[in-house]
Amino acid sequence: MSKKGNGTSIFTRELFSYFNSPIAYIFIVVFVTLINAMFMSQFFLVGNADMRYFFSLFPIILCVFIPAITMRLWAEEKRGNTFELLLTFPMETYKLVLGKFFAGLIFYLLTLAGTLLVPVMLLLVGKPDIGPIMGGYLGALFIGAFFLSVGIFVSGLCKDQIVSFIIAMIACFFFYLSGLDFMAGIVDGWLPGVGSFLKANFGMTRHFESFQKGVIDNRDILYFIVMTTVFLVLNVFSIEDRLRPKAKVFFSTAVGICIAISMVINLLFMDISLGRYDLTENKLYTVTESTKKIVEGLKAPVLVKVYISPVESMPTALKTLEQDVTDRLDELQVFSGGNLSYKVFHMETIHQQAEENKSEDSLEDKLQKKGIAPFQVRSIEQDELGIKLIYSAIAIAYKEKDEAIIPRIIPGNLNNLEYELVSRIFRMTLDKTPKVALVAPYTDKQADARIQQMLKQLGQTLPDQYREDKFRYLDAVMRYEDYEVYRIRLTEEEPIPDDIDTLILVAPEELNDRQRYEIDRFLAGGGNVIIAAQGYVYNYQTAGRQGVRITPNKINHGLNELIGDYGVKISEKLLMDEQNDTISISGSMGFGPFEVSMPVKTPIQVLISEENVNEDVSITGRLSRFLYLWGSALEVEEVKVQELKLKQTTLFSSSDQSWLVEHAGGALKPEDLQKGSLGYEGDQTLGVLLEGQFPNAYKGKAVPQWPKEEGEDESVDESVDESIVEEKEDEALTLKPGKLLVMGCSKMFEEDIIRNGGMANLFINSVDALTLGGELIKIRGHRPISRSIKTVNKMQKLWYRFMTIFLVPLIVIILGSIRAVLRKKEKEQYLKLLAISAE
Repeated sequence: MSKKGNGTSIFTRELFSYFNSPIAYIFIVVFVTLINAMFMSQFFLVGNADMRYFFSLFPIILCVFIPAITMRLWAEEKRGNTFELLLTFPMETYKLVLGKFFAGLIFYLLTLAGTLLVPVMLLLVGKPDIGPIMGGYLGALFIGAFFLSVGIFVSGLCKDQIVSFIIAMIACFFFYLSGLDFMAGIVDGWLPGVGSFLKANFGMTRHFESFQKGVIDNRDILYFIVMTTVFLVLNVFSIEDRLRPKAKVFFSTAVGICIAISMVINLLFMDISLGRYDLTENKLYTVTESTKKIVEGLKAPVLVKVYISPVESMPTALKTLEQDVTDRLDELQVFSGGNLSYKVFHMETIHQQAEENKSEDSLEDKLQKKGIAPFQVRSIEQDELGIKLIYSAIAIAYKEKDEAIIPRIIPGNLNNLEYELVSRIFRMTLDKTPKVALVAPYTDKQADARIQQMLKQLGQTLPDQYREDKFRYLDAVMRYEDYEVYRIRLTEEEPIPDDIDTLILVAPEELNDRQRYEIDRFLAGGGNVIIAAQGYVYNYQTAGRQGVRITPNKINHGLNELIGDYGVKISEKLLMDEQNDTISISGSMGFGPFEVSMPVKTPIQVLISEENVNEDVSITGRLSRFLYLWGSALEVEEVKVQELKLKQTTLFSSSDQSWLVEHAGGALKPEDLQKGSLGYEGDQTLGVLLEGQFPNAYKGKAVPQWPKEEGEDESVDESVDESIVEEKEDEALTLKPGKLLVMGCSKMFEEDIIRNGGMANLFINSVDALTLGGELIKIRGHRPISRSIKTVNKMQKLWYRFMTIFLVPLIVIILGSIRAVLRKKEKEQYLKLLAISAE
């Protein structure tokens, strides 16, 4: 008999068989409820509009649910003695297999569609990046198809559905777990190289991770297609060979050949780029246009030296590190037109060569002097955590300049490698090192003699003097970015240095006339100025049942007399916002002899979300949310700004649920922390950038004198004609366009606070934008950011939970019930007709 059937009948039969029993409806209800409930259980606590956690659950859940779909496909045919009858159908065996496979795949896709209310909910409460969501669902499709092929293959080998389910589940977990670095490391600890081999050839986890990020790599698609095809082919062989002589030998040979083919294909294409598609909103995993512009504009060759331990000496989790680094360098090399090249040095080999030649210093010694040294990483050896010493660093050579060093490259900072490389190359190609001056308060203190004595007994030392500096992190981060930083007090002894590109004032204290004169003169002469200052600091005290008593203390910064001439002032009112964050107040509560911190959430702890920043400006375009702690609003006189012909750009603002409070002194009252009778006052400007030619506010005025120190003779030298001094000062000043960036908060830049959120990026972005332009900022911001959801009330949360967790299952239950009633009626009619025909 000719077997020319097209397999459609098998596909239709299998697909409808799912819905002719309660199994399909139960499966959809349990799957959708479980995975959506697990995601929603932490969604509003985290507050990010993304689905990374959602898709991270998929492989584990599918390892259980997919075998439940496939366990009956062949095993039930064998149990019901319809298997041999099925083989007599006029169609090829592979069409039988494909019919069952595609029926299971369509059913799985229908189940997957039940989770689509999750991204719908994200669009309602925030601005998610659609690319990773699309990539995650595409990856879920490929995983489902792969596990379906495994389940169908196992079902074809078993007569019992339970046995089929258990074996298929074990097989799916094998492919999932073998791709995890942790599991591969454990296996490598007992059987060196085996875990890495299984991870490279069979593990599916790393292939799914690319989809989760929103990157469609053709190598990952190839892996899933190859593995799915292998198990479908093996399923065909297992069915066709049942009636052949020596079927077991032939089938075993087919299994070996198929596994070998899949291994060869994976090994051949693992290190070959087959193209990829970046679905993310800002092409986060594609080289930026700014990077292309910088490397294309190189005027001299740049050599990147990669110092790394050989693959065999690396822990399992780092074995692909060299390939990941060189892949990125290959991209930069292409865009540079040959001006950028790289060379890889395997340090253990070099060490052996240096041991043979004792007369010369080893390369390790030379690298140590440059700042490149091996570092320790964890490894797993026979179920015990061990330590390995490895090299993984980069040196960048350009002309005769000192090499720029990236001392440590690990998988955790690979996403930032483009910026680390290109920013150093960019700075090396500059004609001069950018210079900035930082004016921020600090205190030099004398060390306590008793503490010194106690440390001496412990074998430690403490200098006689130390500096108490809340803003030292700002100094450190600018030096890390290769700025030449001058820390000054802006006094007669420590004035603004010559050739400074940018002047930064953070939390200034009681500026005098001469300091304002120096800042005004610097700005009018074409300098760049960044100001971060606020009107109040707050004191928190426990107040029994009332919770916390908050007392504002006014800061006399003396800035409004200066920046008011440019149309900007720091408001003297208290800023309140319903969009706020929780902070912990240390030592505010006692527990016996111990002090414990207490969480506090008030409207003065303003939270700036992604919705409140100007996305069209490089400084704030890719910022994560940040805490504008105790900050003040800015009062911008747009008429004066326009009169001065300055370009005004608002950088960020409060939410539209904010308001201002007049403070008459004393502690805040409960009504101060609640919106007034007039309601919200709308969003308030919190950060502004002014560009253009700033006026010389002191032109025609007497030059203010530096205040005299305490005890210093305040008599005036009558031999000096102040008018002559003033005239010389004015003649020396050449007016040039400058930039002024004002933020109404300095507390957010203190060391204990700046490390969390986007405050550090806001600061260094501001410095880069005013000093070097926006190219580096665009590269620095080229990475995933947290996308906060908007504020939702309790009823909205309840509705979103119901919508995502229960709405689809309820619809499925209703449809299943209707289907059951209709089938019951059909059965009754059939029985009636049967009885009538029997009569």
